[in-house]
Amino acid sequence: MTSYLGIDPGSSSGCIAVITPHDGILIKATIEFSKYTTREWFDELRDLSLENDCIAVFEKVHGMPGMGVSSVSVFMKNVGHIEMALLALDIPFREITPQTWMKYFNLKKEKDESKPDWKRRLREYLQRIMPDFKVKNDNADAMLLAYYCMKTNK
Repeated sequence: MTSYLGIDPGSSSGCIAVITPHDGILIKATIEFSKYTTREWFDELRDLSLENDCIAVFEKVHGMPGMGVSSVSVFMKNVGHIEMALLALDIPFREITPQTWMKYFNLKKEKDESKPDWKRRLREYLQRIMPDFKVKNDNADAMLLAYYCMKTNK
């Protein structure tokens, strides 16, 4: 069985989303960084990789103007931890830009769209394609990345 991972490193809302197709049902789970220590989420990822083949899509990110030094530090630390975890667990991954997966879903951010409106639109889109999944700000991007990973790795 193959599990598809979508990874959003986020500075405060990072998340690993997992989709595992099983008997025609998509089993969905998330590992939200704010709820786990680095050791705990690594162990969760290790256990998953021992049970299933895993393929990951990792959002290629960088610090943004206006982000505080502390936020950028946490953000980049998450990126390093994630990359090393994927390498250590021998989980193949692709780094993709946000524009790549958003274009796949035809979810381009409108020029004058505010960030809250944009995030709401992403959550609503995800809720339409996964009505049984509890969509939140902290897991929406990662689950869309996992869905993108599943759809583009068949």
